[in-house]
Amino acid sequence: MKRFKALQIFLAFMMLILSFLITGCGSNGQTGHWLPARTLTSIMVTPVTASVPVSGNQQFTAIATYSDGTSIDVTTSSAWISSNTTNASVNPASGWATGNVASTSSVITATYNSMSGSATLNVSAATHVSFVVIPATASIPVTGTQQYTAIETFSDGTTQDRTLTSTWTASGTHATISITSPTIGVATGVSTGTSTIKAVYGLYTATATLTVNAATSVSFVVTPATASIPVTGTQQYAAIETFSDGSTFDRTAVSTWTAVDISPGSGVATISNTSPTIGVATGASIGQSTITATYAGSPHSPATAILTVTAATPVSLIVTPATASVVVGGTQQYAAIEIFSDGSNVDVTQNVNTTWSAVDIAPSSGVASILPTGVATGLSIGTSTITAVYGGYTGTAVLTVTAPTPGPAGAVDLKTAGTYAIMANSKITLSTPSTTHIYGDVGILAPDTSTPYGFVGFSLSPGAPPTSSSPTSIYVTGQITSGPSATTGYNNNNYAAMVQAFNDLNAAWTANNPTNNPAPSTPLTPPLSASPLPAGGTFTASAQDLSGLLLGPGIYASSTPTDTLALSNGSGSLVLDAGGNPDAVFIFQASDITTTTGSVILRNGAQAKNVYWVLTFTATIGTDTVFQGNILAGTTVTVNVGASVEGRVLAGASETSGALTIKGGIITTP
Repeated sequence: MKRFKALQIFLAFMMLILSFLITGCGSNGQTGHWLPARTLTSIMVTPVTASVPVSGNQQFTAIATYSDGTSIDVTTSSAWISSNTTNASVNPASGWATGNVASTSSVITATYNSMSGSATLNVSAATHVSFVVIPATASIPVTGTQQYTAIETFSDGTTQDRTLTSTWTASGTHATISITSPTIGVATGVSTGTSTIKAVYGLYTATATLTVNAATSVSFVVTPATASIPVTGTQQYAAIETFSDGSTFDRTAVSTWTAVDISPGSGVATISNTSPTIGVATGASIGQSTITATYAGSPHSPATAILTVTAATPVSLIVTPATASVVVGGTQQYAAIEIFSDGSNVDVTQNVNTTWSAVDIAPSSGVASILPTGVATGLSIGTSTITAVYGGYTGTAVLTVTAPTPGPAGAVDLKTAGTYAIMANSKITLSTPSTTHIYGDVGILAPDTSTPYGFVGFSLSPGAPPTSSSPTSIYVTGQITSGPSATTGYNNNNYAAMVQAFNDLNAAWTANNPTNNPAPSTPLTPPLSASPLPAGGTFTASAQDLSGLLLGPGIYASSTPTDTLALSNGSGSLVLDAGGNPDAVFIFQASDITTTTGSVILRNGAQAKNVYWVLTFTATIGTDTVFQGNILAGTTVTVNVGASVEGRVLAGASETSGALTIKGGIITTP
């Protein structure tokens, strides 16, 4: 009996130990090995510092990092507070902050599982200057769509995207516009004619003109037409409708998808009809299936494709890129690729069963974090192992995080010309001075003898102090400098500085214009929306439209000195992505540039002061557009009504008749 009781006690003790091992430990992903359960080690709020004007918004993100190196986005799972709700408030559930009163250093804090992280939000004293809808004009066929954006510009040159917080309407019966997420601001053509698109944000209203043309649908297809995947593999399908004017529209999300077996009898593949995986087919068993998309709006619907599911089996998992380097604050998108026995592969980067982790190699902690989407962020200088686990296989890569460095070699050095917001060789013309704001210095080198000091349409006192205004109400915050005038004999005291500034401008223009610089070898072929092109490229058309491109730092040059650039917004704004490097440089070299309804958007640390447009001849900035960067034009520049330029507008770098025309807009020295 005593032996039996002793055995009972021993067994109970062993069960207690086993229970502890099971409940108190976690698997490290390798069979037969156990490690202590992971613990939460830090909460990081990004961006670490941010600045917005009064009524401006900033989305903060909270990243939780664990002891095993894994990181997750806990933004919507955290509790958010502001240290001073009078100056800056924050949505307690989303991290969406708003500037209320001009102030400095409001602390925005996120708390998750009793651990907190903070960031600083500064609210500037900038005031409202303009509110516009982009694009100002557009044309689509019946059932075609157009994404509109509402942009508010402030007196310090900053802009805020008000698309999601504006109230949208479309006049008449020719078009409708969405007011619900995720398609807010998307207009759809209903019948031929013209509609006024209106956005209202608080006290501000802006409009745009949408023409619904008579283009007709000519085809509706599913792509790819044929594809092959293994069992458990996936394939993203797209449904594309093409119109007689050459425009195309992606109908994937509004189509109904089916997968019907060809052989054997059933269960070859399935296809999703729910967001965010609409149109994604999954192989279930060996055979073939007909993939069909049905869209009621197209006379050519339905459309089909053939999917083959093979007998291949998984053999490994790889993570790409195998090695990568980012600066502190920069990001790297990784991909997890499952390799099969027939050589095929499947991207499982964002599969719900894929687990990502970042484990520091050196120093011991805090080098990088990674989200469930495979996006890694550099947190501090060092090296980290990026690991993905899926289906029993593990893949790794190495990420090196470095200190921020300057952009590409050959960055433009304006020297003394950099103090000027606008500068021209012979004259500056304003057609609507009362709507023009210049934040920075104004300069004319050799005034046209037929004009007083080279100013046309308004009068200014050369050398006037900051915040001077002319009788026609132009607003200038800097010094105004004009050279000797044959009609008045006036010699500005700053003329020597003006001569030096133009010498510096000419040197910068000469060193960087396309005539003196062979084009990089990488073709710049749209679309490039998946990821930024990181190292510059060559324009592949004589009138390259930059609309819809996503570009990383680099030098982008025309293939010949006579090539021009356009920015139509036909495929969206041009987006320049600095990858987290605030010193990243973007240089565009071409003959001319003309923007119609297109705008330039900066993200991930890109700054207008580091963007340069070096043109052999002219630049034209479109009505109500938002343009970023410094324009160095050999001859003339025109800035149309309502345009906002964050950068410098410098005309006449190569000829004495170089002139600048401003029809009413805002130019801010970055």
